[in-house]
Formats: sequence, C-alpha cells, structure tokens
Amino acid sequence: MPVLHVIDANVPWVRALTSALSPEWTVRHYRIYNPLWLPGGFRDVPRLCRWHRLDDRTEEIYLPTPGWRRFESLSAAILNHYLPRTNPGSTESIFLFTFPFYSSVAARLRRSFPDARITYWAHDAFAYYGFATGYIRHHEDLLVPCCDVRFAMAPLLVKDYLERYPDHSFDLLHDAVSSSFLGFEQSAEPPEIEAIRQRGGPLVGCIGQINGAYDWDLLEAASSTNPGTQFVFIGNLFEEGEVTQRIRKFFNRSNVHWLGRVEHDRLPDFLHSFDICLNPLAVSEQNHRRDPLRIYDYLTTDAPIVSTDLDGVRMHREQIELFATTKDLIARLGQMPGPLSNSVLACRRAYIASNTWEDRSREFTEKVFQNRGN
Repeated sequence: MPVLHVIDANVPWVRALTSALSPEWTVRHYRIYNPLWLPGGFRDVPRLCRWHRLDDRTEEIYLPTPGWRRFESLSAAILNHYLPRTNPGSTESIFLFTFPFYSSVAARLRRSFPDARITYWAHDAFAYYGFATGYIRHHEDLLVPCCDVRFAMAPLLVKDYLERYPDHSFDLLHDAVSSSFLGFEQSAEPPEIEAIRQRGGPLVGCIGQINGAYDWDLLEAASSTNPGTQFVFIGNLFEEGEVTQRIRKFFNRSNVHWLGRVEHDRLPDFLHSFDICLNPLAVSEQNHRRDPLRIYDYLTTDAPIVSTDLDGVRMHREQIELFATTKDLIARLGQMPGPLSNSVLACRRAYIASNTWEDRSREFTEKVFQNRGN
C-alpha cells in the first residue's frame, strides 16, 4: 500500500490532488504554520498543533514552526520529528514537497530512505513572489537534485526549470476541476445573486483570492465605462496595505459587489449565475507562470469566459476568449452575451471532463512510479 506524505498541504489544490488518488493510497498531510500568522500569536499554538483523521485513509497533522528563514534548523527538527525516521519495510513511501524551503528535510529523507520516491510540485511561481528570490533559488538548487520526479504548474514554469536544471526533468502538472462540478444543474440562483440581478445588465463574475495580482486599472476602467454591468467578486481579500485600500474603495462602487468567501459546495450555484466569467489577472511575469484554478471552474458553466492574455491561460485558448488589449476586454464586459452554441458547449464539456483532479492524480502516480534516475 503506497503512503503519500505531503509537505506541506496548506493550499487547497494540493489537497484536491491527493483526495482524488485511488483508494489504495494512504495520505498524510503536514500543514505547517508560523504561530505569528495567527491572530493570537503563540497563544494559539495549542489550537494549531493537532492531529486529526479526515477519512479512512487521510490524516492531517498541523505543525507550528518558528519560521524557515531565521530558524530553519529548529523548524526542520520539528517537521522531521513527525516524518518517518525508520524504513517502513515493504510499504511504498512517497514524499511530496510543495515549497522549496524544506530542502534540508528532503536531503534527510534521501539519506534515510534511498528507495523512497521523493517528488517536488512547484505549484506557483515562487521566484516571482517579490521577496527572498535568492533564498528560494538556493533551496531549489538543493531540493531539485534530491527528487526523483519533479512537476511544475504552468508551461513557462516547466521551461524555466528545464533551463535552470538541464540535468533534471520537469513535467507539467496543472490545475483541474472537482468532478462534483461536472453536470451540475442549477435549480435557482442564490439569493445574493437574485438581489444583484434586479439591478439589470450583464452579470460579470470572478472567483478566487482577491489581491494585487488582479489588473485593478482594468477593473476600475471596466466598471466606469460599463455602469450598467454588474461586477461580482467571490473570494477572500488578501491584506496588502495600500493595494487593499484601493480594492476596498473599488468595492464601494454601485455596480461592484463583493460577496466574500463562498463554501466550495455552494460555488457551482454562483458560477452558473454569471453571464460572463472573468479572469482579470494583470499581465506580468509572475501571472504568465500561473495556472488560474478559476478557469477550470468556469469551464463547467455555459457562460462565455474572458481573460487577459496570459501564457498560463493559453492552453485553454480553444475554450475561452483572450484579450491582448484592455480596450477590447472592457468593451466585451459591457455586452450581454448570447447563448453558446450546442457544438461549442459539447466541445467545452468534453474538454473539462478530461481535466478533473482524478485525471491529474493519475498523471501524478504514473510518473511517480516510473523508474528513478531521470
């Protein structure tokens, strides 16, 4: 029975991948936090340091650490304490690293478990975060050679890594959709949407974490130019100082509606209420190297999908509308779209049906169980 140790499993798409694995797998999620991130600081440590079982095969371990830049040795010791320290015998152990900071932990595992599969999934453009670029590069230089299998989320990221590490392979492992979203039939629009619908005009929807990665110049111009269009945003607002102040001011506009976070199982009802689905990420080197999860969720609807022209979105170009100019995208957001044709919808449904987390987990396991030495 294979056992997958996920280090760390803080982001939801990592957990989505592991939850879609076939039933014979056992999964251990290690969710790692700095207590200073918590509202109560170190007083919240007893609440954070806990273990619980999600289901018959999945357990989660919440680990507080003092930080990886200043206290790497201590943080690594805490994590190593909870990871296997002896050979588990006939059990097939797989270790999945999802951030570069844990390179010393990967090196210890490589020494302790020479037959284990160690993998790395670069699920975001870490080097473009805007901080600690040298630190990230240093740890990736140590982590990559420890791994048997390496994945990156977006095509440009794969290209970056292949150029940086020509002696090691990287494969594309991009986002996907929850299979529960496929074939969804809406019975009625959510009350929050019904209230907005009464204002009239097209309803343009956007889901996902709200932060400075959006093109706020574009969104402000679109709202001003199209006062009859209702712009709906669903997701948490990430606090970023002056950027957040600008966002909150934008949310005060009469045709802009921020609904906050919506539970995952309720999300299809909102998605199917949108007349247009929008991906408003700004064109930047970091965003070119992202694979927006929202696109996959949008593809389960019957609504047109419009996006800024980003390299990480171009893999879906047959299914969505990409706009290289702000002016054209703004104009598109002021139009009430007609229904998509049956042939277009059939193509979309076939496409998204082959991009579920079950598909992605099969890609992951097939690559992981190939021979090492690549």
